[in-house]
Amino acid sequence: MAKILSQDEIDALLSNVSGEEEDLDIEHGQKISLYDFKHPNLVSKEQMRLLENIHEGVCRNFGVFLSAQLRMIVEMNLLAIDQIMYSEFVMSIAPPSCIYVMNKRGTDASFVLEVNPTLSIFIVERLFGGRGGFVSTVRPISIIEQKIMSRVIDRIGTEINKNWQNIAPFNCEVKRFESNPEFVQIVPASEPVVVASMEVKIHGNSTLMNICYPYMMISNILSTPEVQEKILFGAKEPSPEETDLVKFNLVNSPIDLKSLLGTGKVSVDEFINLKSGDVIKLGTRTDQALPLYANNKHMYNSIVGVHKKRYAVRILDRVPEEKKYGE
Repeated sequence: MAKILSQDEIDALLSNVSGEEEDLDIEHGQKISLYDFKHPNLVSKEQMRLLENIHEGVCRNFGVFLSAQLRMIVEMNLLAIDQIMYSEFVMSIAPPSCIYVMNKRGTDASFVLEVNPTLSIFIVERLFGGRGGFVSTVRPISIIEQKIMSRVIDRIGTEINKNWQNIAPFNCEVKRFESNPEFVQIVPASEPVVVASMEVKIHGNSTLMNICYPYMMISNILSTPEVQEKILFGAKEPSPEETDLVKFNLVNSPIDLKSLLGTGKVSVDEFINLKSGDVIKLGTRTDQALPLYANNKHMYNSIVGVHKKRYAVRILDRVPEEKKYGE
């Protein structure tokens, strides 16, 4: 009696057959590379490295923002950037969740930002002055919590825009909020997407945050001649205007100068009993050259005096490079 196999069973049989062929090739010493004809790799290695640089910057900047807002150390890392089918991404999200559909201004392209609801509840509680805690039971966030989270999501959008601007013009805005992934259909289920998975660690608790881009959106950006030139040949040589601007900013950058008059040692008991009028003997003489620090680096030797009724220093010589780095 014949049995009709399901698609999952057929895929399992095909994977077993390919595995046996792979072992046979290894025994013959041939170098092989697997290729999935059902899910071909559409994003090149150069483009993948470009996406990694962009989202590492998003993680770094947004992690600093969260640390300041929550008043605690937040560690945010980029875990991986994968190319999958949109149906696989939707199935990986367990409702209820916090899903923000974001739109690239000036186009019809949309992408998805998915935040774990436990992280959203934790952020809202900390912003309201609470101790903060990761809830064990996942629940949908309320309308008020959505309003509070909108400021945080806007900051994520700002960081996404800022890091994409180095590659191509990018300006996104939040289009709508959804808690059920079934209601978020930015592309057909069989269309490929690129998902950037980011890990957020707070007090030993780890949650995930995902950004899902349609492949066509990524392809339209990365396939432009300007971006392709950056990928193949790197950054262009700076123009004379850009060089002059950098020089102008460097020349006009302020530098703090300070001279160390001397150091002295006292015991803790003497320090506690110090009072007005006491004298602390320093280890330097008035005619001795004193170090002059530029932004906390010993750059010059100088002497201290008075110039036009103001305290001043006169530079004697510059400290050699090997001595500065040897300190």
